[in-house]
Amino acid sequence: MNELLEKMLSARGIEYLILCENFKILEMSSGVNRFAEDSPELQHNQDIRICFPELIGVEEILKAILREEENNFELKGIIRFPDTSSTLYIDIYIIKNIKENSYRNELIIFVEDSTERMNIEQSLMQGANEANLLLSTLIASKQYIDQIVTSMADGLVVTTLSGKIKTINPAAQSLLEYNEAELRGQPISTVIGEMARGGEERITITDNQEQTTAFIKDIETVCYTKSGKKVPIAFSCSVVQTKIENFQGYVYILRDITERKQVELVKQEFLAMISHEVRTPITSVTGMASLLLNTKLSVEQQDFVKTIETSGNALLAIVNDFLDFSKIESGKLELEAQPFALQSCVNEALYMLAPPAKEKGLKLSFIDTSEIFSLIIADITRLRQILINLLSNAIKFTETGSVEVSTIAREIDKNPEGKKSYEIQFAVKDTGIGIPRDRIERLFKAFSQVNSSMTREYGGTGLGLAICKKLSELMGGRIWVESEPGVGSTFYFTITAPVVEERVENVCKDVAINTYIAEEHPLKILLVEDNILNQKIVQHLLQRMGYEADLANNGLEAILALRRQSYNVILMDVHMPEMDGLTATQRICKEWTPELRPRIVAMTASGMWGERERCLASGMNDYLCKPIGIQQLMQVLQRCQPMTNY
Repeated sequence: MNELLEKMLSARGIEYLILCENFKILEMSSGVNRFAEDSPELQHNQDIRICFPELIGVEEILKAILREEENNFELKGIIRFPDTSSTLYIDIYIIKNIKENSYRNELIIFVEDSTERMNIEQSLMQGANEANLLLSTLIASKQYIDQIVTSMADGLVVTTLSGKIKTINPAAQSLLEYNEAELRGQPISTVIGEMARGGEERITITDNQEQTTAFIKDIETVCYTKSGKKVPIAFSCSVVQTKIENFQGYVYILRDITERKQVELVKQEFLAMISHEVRTPITSVTGMASLLLNTKLSVEQQDFVKTIETSGNALLAIVNDFLDFSKIESGKLELEAQPFALQSCVNEALYMLAPPAKEKGLKLSFIDTSEIFSLIIADITRLRQILINLLSNAIKFTETGSVEVSTIAREIDKNPEGKKSYEIQFAVKDTGIGIPRDRIERLFKAFSQVNSSMTREYGGTGLGLAICKKLSELMGGRIWVESEPGVGSTFYFTITAPVVEERVENVCKDVAINTYIAEEHPLKILLVEDNILNQKIVQHLLQRMGYEADLANNGLEAILALRRQSYNVILMDVHMPEMDGLTATQRICKEWTPELRPRIVAMTASGMWGERERCLASGMNDYLCKPIGIQQLMQVLQRCQPMTNY
């Protein structure tokens, strides 16, 4: 082959071989070796089938070409693997080599690199398959969505961003008495009235077409039908954005609440009758019973009147539960937001339930760790209602032992006015009968108790805990329980409330102090505190109460002091050098028996969750969070009893 033609072929990625009639190589181009099968290099007079095994079995076709019975022969897409990281594709094209004045029969084989073409074809084929699969999926999805939309019991209306109706489903057509063509392009206000009742302004789309607040739920209003009727509905609305046609708009779900409104009306009328016809005589009965108890009665008469008063109050509580539950369920209950002292609210609840607790011989106590603020803004009535309900249950289901209320608080954020908000957790712990684990899920459901025998033995409607759950949720919290049968239960609930920034910056400013407490409740006190300023503050507080405390600077000194003499109470700082308060407490618990060792009260500035539990687990009996308030200190000291060997 002449040199010019060989260069032209090479430039196109085509190599050649010339074969004799016995298929042996007579001539070949310089680059043809890279297309050969993995074998020794091509050589002259070598059988072509050694390095191109694809030609084995096609010899008769090649002979036919030599005899000019066939014009050509092609093999396309032959694959080669030059190395592990790449693939080579070749095409083979065979014709008779015609030379003037030549007596030999020769074949010429052209070998072309077709890798790029094959890769493109494969990519196109894969893309076509993926597109077909995607199209099938989209068609199936559309059919699925269409079936859902068509079969929806609620009406569906899609609008543009400007509020123009784009489409409606059959349920909406039935509700509104319009067909889709009649409403397409009409403003949504044509069919939905009073849109501004706290809903649609919360749906916005930012300039970069990202959703911000994209959903509102259960806005009650009315819709207007084609015949002019007003139908009460509850609608939900969300932003819808699709890349198809760059559509952006709103989707409305309309629910006919005519039947629900009728039921609510009947219920309200019934409850109004209950409120008037039942509460009035019950109040009169309990009021007169209370007056009778303050007159001269015999023991038997007092017992009769007390039974009347107790039964009347129990019946009134049941009626109140029904009314409260109804208000909550219908969304009619409105919470107040007034500042009040958290400790006072808890103490009021405890005071109200002190008589039944005392009657059963139960210890009723309050462990307060929320001294970080003085006032919170919430609904004191509803908070007290939750506490009274939980405390009443705890006392009802506890025969011996104690009922304890505790609080902890955690700062969560600041509201737009800059006031700090706290999540406040309450715990009501009892030593009562406990609750089986498989029955706990029934507790907070309306009209449900652990089992039917509860109603017969203890009474109640099963509404109390359901009301507590609803109220805690309305106040931004939740409620749950931990219980072990035969050991007791702890009911937890949280609320979220902003605080009034009236911190007690210096505990000495607290003027609500009983200066005679030392005379009324004498104690021998050991103060264990390494910080000199804190020593002075606590000593000053104690002195104002009439106490003189001994001082220790760390846990080691506290143990030495206790070995020298007995104490009724140790006010123990937690974090100290030499020996911290937790370690010192553990040492004291090992060295002195419960009858001989003093009551140990933790004092810590740590506000971390779990700090109180760590202190109590070490053997401490009580807990104070710094800065220490006078009221809290007095409450802690009043819980300390003088030791018998003092």
